[in-house]
Amino acid sequence: MTYSTRPTDSIEAAIEALSQLPRYSIGRTVGNTIVVPNARVSSQHATLIRCSDQLYVLEDLASKHGTFVNDTRITRKLVGPDDTLRFADSPFSLADLLQQVPTPGPVQVGRSTLVPQTSPSWSAGAATYPADHDALDFRAAFAELKAVFDQYPKLRRDCRNRDKMIRTGSVIVSSVVGVSAVLASGGALAGFGLLQVLSGAGLSMLIPTLCSTLLSTDEKLELIDKTYRERYRCPNPTCRDPFGMREWEQLAQQKSCRRCKAIWAD
Repeated sequence: MTYSTRPTDSIEAAIEALSQLPRYSIGRTVGNTIVVPNARVSSQHATLIRCSDQLYVLEDLASKHGTFVNDTRITRKLVGPDDTLRFADSPFSLADLLQQVPTPGPVQVGRSTLVPQTSPSWSAGAATYPADHDALDFRAAFAELKAVFDQYPKLRRDCRNRDKMIRTGSVIVSSVVGVSAVLASGGALAGFGLLQVLSGAGLSMLIPTLCSTLLSTDEKLELIDKTYRERYRCPNPTCRDPFGMREWEQLAQQKSCRRCKAIWAD
């Protein structure tokens, strides 16, 4: 396959490749990604689709004894770290299941290698801080939340149209890394791992998932809403007071958190 050197074309090709979401099979028999050694669990019991670092779609495969989320039998449901999953009478947390999933390696897109992001040792959002910084200074992390607030309604609107979502992703990524940087990389974002670029730009890390054909529109909307509510909060990890739909500019004028006194803006 030949990739165009135009920035938008190369970014769209990368987003297209990343939209092929990882799927993990769950069942009793060896050969499944996740093996549940229980006679009541079907040989091919369920499938787990990775939507983001925190959220997955769990789908039952017409199993005899059922798949349950928080003790409710489901056919298909978006699940996260706080949910209790059960296959027949075998309960798991999402973290328990994922221990059996191989760690993802680099993703090859054209001539560029995209390396999955690893979390920094001390961070709030994508912002990192030196060890000697003011413990209540969260100005950098708060500034990043502007993109979260701005992108939320746009992603909700555009997720209904896959082609439009891919174009939205191209615009966002181009604005983050700069067209000159894309061109300098030969149009393949070499030197930037696209996943890292997306993860540091508001809700744009959801774009590959929102471009996937594996999810329904309702599931995509739920994914956007849950991720927005999780991210659009006071960036102080000991506070995490939700902002709801309060405008970022109004919060910036407030300058600090009334609950934990974290500094948001000058």
